[in-house]
Amino acid sequence: MHGPRTMKFCLELPRAAVALVVISSYLVSCAVPSLAAESSGIPPSVPVYPPVRPARPYGSPLPVGHHLPLGFQKDSDGPITEYTEDLHPQDFWEKHVSVNQPAVLRGHKRDETAFKLWTDDYLRTTYADQHVRVELKQENRSFGAWRMTLPDFLERYTTENIYAVTVLPEAMRHEVKVPTPLLCGTFRKYLQELNLWIGYTGTRSVVHYDADHNIHCLLAGRKDFIMIDRKYEYKLGFGQKPGYVGSGFSKMNPDRVDLIKFPGVVDVPWTHTTLQPGDCIYIPGGYIHQVRGYGRTVSETLLFTPFTEEFELGQCTADDLKYTTLKDVNIYWTYLGGHNDIEMGYMNPLLLRQLLLTDMRENKRAAMTKKTFVEFFFSSTQGQAQGDPKKVYDQYIDRNGTGIVTIEEIGDLPVANLKEIARSMDAAAVSRRLAPKDYGKPVSPAVKTEL
Repeated sequence: MHGPRTMKFCLELPRAAVALVVISSYLVSCAVPSLAAESSGIPPSVPVYPPVRPARPYGSPLPVGHHLPLGFQKDSDGPITEYTEDLHPQDFWEKHVSVNQPAVLRGHKRDETAFKLWTDDYLRTTYADQHVRVELKQENRSFGAWRMTLPDFLERYTTENIYAVTVLPEAMRHEVKVPTPLLCGTFRKYLQELNLWIGYTGTRSVVHYDADHNIHCLLAGRKDFIMIDRKYEYKLGFGQKPGYVGSGFSKMNPDRVDLIKFPGVVDVPWTHTTLQPGDCIYIPGGYIHQVRGYGRTVSETLLFTPFTEEFELGQCTADDLKYTTLKDVNIYWTYLGGHNDIEMGYMNPLLLRQLLLTDMRENKRAAMTKKTFVEFFFSSTQGQAQGDPKKVYDQYIDRNGTGIVTIEEIGDLPVANLKEIARSMDAAAVSRRLAPKDYGKPVSPAVKTEL
C-alpha cells in the first residue's frame, strides 16, 4: 500500500533517484494516489508519469534507456496543449487540425450520460442484447477479431486475456456526447465512426499511427500517452506497408526498447499527457503515439476523416454548440446492433468519392468506363481488395447501364453506393464469428497489449 509518506517520498526524491524509482515502478510502482483513481477502479499503485531518463550506470557501455520502456531514452519535451473549457471549432481547426498538433480537453465528457452511467452492471442489464468485437490483449495480429454478447464479455474481461474494441452499437448512441469542437462546419460533415474500448489491468499499445483523425475520450480508468511527430517514423522501427494503407505500426517493443537495434530512439522528441475520467485527447491522423492503460478502462474514439476540401465553419451558432448526442448527427459507419455485422475501419465514403474524381481529373478523363475503374480499383488496393471491380462498376457506379459515367454522375453517387464500393475495396475488419468459450484463456501474467 502507498500512503501519504510514500507520496511525499516520491515527490521529494532527487532527479536521479526518481529515475530509479520510476524504472522500478513497472514492478513495484511508486504511486500517485488520487480520488479519481480510487473511484474509477484504478489499482492503488500506478507508475509516476512521465518517465524520467535515468543517469548512466557507472562503467556501463550500454546506452541510457536500453531495455527500458519507451520514454526512458529521452526526457519529454513537456505536456500536450490543454484546454479546460470548450474549444470552439474554428480554434480547433486553426490551432490543431490544420497544423497537425494534438490537444487535450480536460473534463470534456463529465456532463455526458455515458460517463455518469456506464458501470459494468448498467451495461450488462441495459444492453444485454448487444454484441461487441473482441481481441486478445497480447500483440499477435494473426488471431484476428471475434464477437461476443456484451454481458458475456463483461463477465470474462476482468479475468481473461481479452478486451473490446468495437463500433458502438446504435442503441447506445443517445448516451454519448459529440465533442464540441466537431459540432460545426466541415468537421460535422466528415464524422466517420465511433469506437468503444473496454479493457482491464495494465494494457498498452504498440507504437503506431492511424489514418484518420480522432478524439479519444476516457470514461473510466487512466491512460498515459506518448506523442511523436510522424517525421521521426524512420527512427522508430516502422515496417514497410502498402501505399494504400494509411496506418502503420512499429516493430519495436515499447516495454523493452532495444537501443542497439533502434539507436535513433534517443534523439526522438516526444510530448505527453495523462487522461483521467472525463478527459479527451485529439490525435491527428498520421501522428505517432503509444498508450498505456490502468485499471478498468472505458473509452470512446470518434474518428473523423482528413478533409478533401477546404475547412468551412458555416454559421456555427450557440445553438449548434449545445450538448448534442451521437443519435442527432450523421456518422457514416455504424453498427445496428444484435447479430448484424460489426464493420470497422472502412474509409469515409466522401473521401472515396473525392479519390474517384481526382483520378479522373489527373488522367484528364471526362468519364469513367469499366476499364478505367478496374485500373483505379487495382492501383488503389494493390491486390488486397475484397470484391470484383467489374461487378462493383455495374452495380454501384454505372447506374444507367450506359458504360460511361461522367464526373457529374460520380459527384451524384448516393452515399449508400459509395459505402458498397468501399466495402469491396477496403480490407477492413468485419466481425461475424462468435468467440469460442476458450477464447482468451488462460490469462497471461505478462503485460497485455492493445491497439
